[in-house]
Amino acid sequence: MLFAFLFAFCYCLSVLAAVSGARITKRTVTPPQTLVIPVSRDENQVYSVMVNMSSNPSPQSFAFAISTSTAITTVAGSSCNSCGGVPSYNPSISSSVQQSTKSQNVSTMNGVASGTLVQENCGLIQRNGSAWLYPNQTVTVANQATSFFSPGVSGMIGMGLAPFEDSPAQNWLLHNPTQLAFSYGIALDPPSSSNSSGSGGELHWLQPDQSFHEGEVTWKSMLAANATNPSNMSSWYVEMDAWSATGSSGFNVTQSGTQLLTFLDPLYADIVFPQGAARSIYANIPGASKHSTSAFAHAWKLPCDSRFSVAVTFGSFSTSLDQSALVVKQADGVCVGILQEWIDQTSTEYLLGSPFIAGLYLIFSYAQNGQGTMGVAARSSKNNRLSPAVIAGVVLGTLAVLALIVIAAVLVYFAWLRRSPTSHKRKVSKSEITPFTDISDSSPSRDSRQRDHIGRRTWLAPNTPDSPDWATTLLSDRSSPNSNTFPGGTTYSESRSSQQYYNNADGNVNSTTSLIQLDTPPPYVNTTTPPPVPLLPLRKTRRLL
Repeated sequence: MLFAFLFAFCYCLSVLAAVSGARITKRTVTPPQTLVIPVSRDENQVYSVMVNMSSNPSPQSFAFAISTSTAITTVAGSSCNSCGGVPSYNPSISSSVQQSTKSQNVSTMNGVASGTLVQENCGLIQRNGSAWLYPNQTVTVANQATSFFSPGVSGMIGMGLAPFEDSPAQNWLLHNPTQLAFSYGIALDPPSSSNSSGSGGELHWLQPDQSFHEGEVTWKSMLAANATNPSNMSSWYVEMDAWSATGSSGFNVTQSGTQLLTFLDPLYADIVFPQGAARSIYANIPGASKHSTSAFAHAWKLPCDSRFSVAVTFGSFSTSLDQSALVVKQADGVCVGILQEWIDQTSTEYLLGSPFIAGLYLIFSYAQNGQGTMGVAARSSKNNRLSPAVIAGVVLGTLAVLALIVIAAVLVYFAWLRRSPTSHKRKVSKSEITPFTDISDSSPSRDSRQRDHIGRRTWLAPNTPDSPDWATTLLSDRSSPNSNTFPGGTTYSESRSSQQYYNNADGNVNSTTSLIQLDTPPPYVNTTTPPPVPLLPLRKTRRLL
């Protein structure tokens, strides 16, 4: 019985030690810091980032369009005559390229490009000007293309889910095996209604920026699309829970309860619904009609004063766009709807492009095993980051205020100098009198009083053998006590240069104010003693007796 008890006791101790040891050895992985990647927007409303290629001291730098529907990276090659004349990549002048005999076709809904594959060291340009390096990136160097490249944009950086082995995400995860996921956030500026270029927002690389969104983030699993199905327009989809459309005419169209496969990609400046869904909306807008057809969708023409909105729901998150974003007036004065319908009537997917993405904060997260998750959240109405234009305005305004202060100070200084100097100076007497003069003649026959240069009577104390020289015993010869007695107090000395200290006949120390400013005899004069020796008037022709 005792043996069984001891066995059980030892077993419990071993379990507690194992649990304690597990707690001690548990490691916490520090998440990476957020890297800010600036995004530009061109006249065609294409959102792009800057990417360096090669490890040369002067790498080749290009604008790459952002795409989240694929993980493939593509660049126009120097031998491509059908790439629209955009700046092109030349592998022959790169010191870090690894050539390959493989080729690849890259398709988007706008066009197609094809070329050979290379491995190249790349760098994503950050806001501070430095590059986030990701080596051995697989790149398709296009030698021919059809409607693939936008003017000034030389390629496309794929930030999607598949093929995962070709994505920058897997490249980083391989070099950081302790990290649980590769994540980034997208905060786009809205497209321009006048099709002008400008700032396109920011990418928050490796770690989303929480200051750019508010409320809860709704997460959706990214479902991998069948890569062998050519009708799939993205490598992944998420399930949208519902959508609805309402208008000023009183209509309300909604759909929910079915599988609404959706992908979000800033590469496209459109919102595309299946034909049945799009037509149910435009059928309720008076004056709406078919207008034009692109490579993948039909657009609708509608009155410029149309009033309607479209809302989408992902879990607990819901957002909507109204006519200010859904209706665009073209250069010819015709108003068209951003919401379009697929040409293929069998297509059932939903595309939410840059007009929709610009109204929210979008997050993508990829795990080590390649599984992806997409998060959506409400865009923060304010964040603590100022745009470069605002920063420049603040700096220039501050410099202008400082310049005005300096100018005002200079003007005040010169105005002060122009004032009459006599108002600031003491009028000096023509005959200066030395207040303390050694009197060698102390004859008692002289008058004990004398008049000063303005007629007042002054009294001087005599030199006696029992007292110090009154003319040289000053306050400055005696140390003044420090008036601060608390620790840490600031020491200061009180100036009392207008006083003299002397000894009485009884040995006590007294003080008086400046001797030449007294009109009456000072209180220390003893009338029983012989009268003091007067100070003889000083004149230029006077000789000492």
